[in-house]
Amino acid sequence: MTYDVAIIGAGASGVLVAAHLHRTAPSLSVAIVDAGARAARGLAYGTPYGAHLLNVPAARMSAFLDDADHFTKWLAAKTGRATGREFAPRTLYGEYLADVLASTCEPPSGTTRVFGTAVGLMRADGGPWHLHLQDGRIAEAQVAILALGNLAPWDPLRLGDRAPDNYLRDPWAPGSAHGLAADAPVVIIGTGLTMIDVVLALRVEGHRGTIQAISRHGLVPFGHAAHLPRAIGSPDAKSPRAVLHWIRDEVRKAEDWRAVVDALRPMTQSIWRSWTLAERAAFLRHLRTYWDVHRHRAAPEVAAEVQSLIDDGTLTIHAGRITALREAGDRLAVDCVLRHAGETRTFDAARVINCTGPASDYGSIDLPLVAQLRRSGWLVADPLRLGVETNDEGRLIGADGVAVDGLFTIGPLRRPALWESTAIPEIRAQAAALAELLPSEVTGRVRKESRP
Repeated sequence: MTYDVAIIGAGASGVLVAAHLHRTAPSLSVAIVDAGARAARGLAYGTPYGAHLLNVPAARMSAFLDDADHFTKWLAAKTGRATGREFAPRTLYGEYLADVLASTCEPPSGTTRVFGTAVGLMRADGGPWHLHLQDGRIAEAQVAILALGNLAPWDPLRLGDRAPDNYLRDPWAPGSAHGLAADAPVVIIGTGLTMIDVVLALRVEGHRGTIQAISRHGLVPFGHAAHLPRAIGSPDAKSPRAVLHWIRDEVRKAEDWRAVVDALRPMTQSIWRSWTLAERAAFLRHLRTYWDVHRHRAAPEVAAEVQSLIDDGTLTIHAGRITALREAGDRLAVDCVLRHAGETRTFDAARVINCTGPASDYGSIDLPLVAQLRRSGWLVADPLRLGVETNDEGRLIGADGVAVDGLFTIGPLRRPALWESTAIPEIRAQAAALAELLPSEVTGRVRKESRP
């Protein structure tokens, strides 16, 4: 199996880069490698629940920069109507990406799906990459792209093999919302968008018991709301504190704070990149949670449902820190120090679900492919443990501090350099840029290998 480009991962990131390569450089032979039969879904779009909606209006979710209506046209054909303003079910968006991938791979396309789990990526003397699959097959490619997407959550309690059966470390594992008595009490660790997803899934599955959700700050994502766009100037970006003061000043002048946050979005990457490592660390330590709940908002109907559950006492949000999780018969006892009261409360739970978000510490992630790339010096975790070190083009930077020839990544792994690198609009732009770059990258590497 020999290709020009091997894309490792067939989630949203992998599908978008494959689709853009197909449009921009159809003569390239491309392999998109993934073990799953349900490509394009990943964590976000593999949900079976129609109650899980996109966090961005349909009009902004096209797979292609130069065809803004691509998704809304598909949605209209699928559902009979689409305005572009709706927050479509994520499961439908997964179907859309699967259709994009299917059309990308239609003969006589040079793009091929390769089913298998990548466990190693090696090369000798700067030659082509050899991608080793778990079943022993090896694919050869001039360029490799890591499109790994979001990984399963890390375990904040670090229970390891000591974890009881009714503590679920991965909220996306099959059956995480199944098998509970309708009135069973639940404790959720985390109060972000993953918590919202789990709460909605529990409701769909018939659960009506109380839910205690705990996080350090006790903040829940806000909902989207209609607002007029607002023009803003360039912020004072010399430090996170300066940006915070600037945002507050702009919000005081605006009719809706959402207009300020949305207007700032095109500038966030440049602001992040202008900060020193210490300033980025300070932002993550003091301001990240506040930024996330304003920037990563829920669909209006989802936010309304969550607020209704809070109002009727079904869902209670706590700011606090879990200090212990103990088995108590067939239940769990969760000890939590409440942040503002300073007191310890113990919550009874039939199930505890970890919703703290995807893992991102690539210095400790034990996936075979990632571990091998670390050992080889081709993948380096960033000091803030947000992803991996990359340059402006998305090339991985190796342990020697030099960009690795022919090895790229896309999406969440680029957060250390870009910060904004997890939403479809940003990933789509990265995919388009790679599609423009890679033809010359492949040609250059072939010429280099052919020299005597």
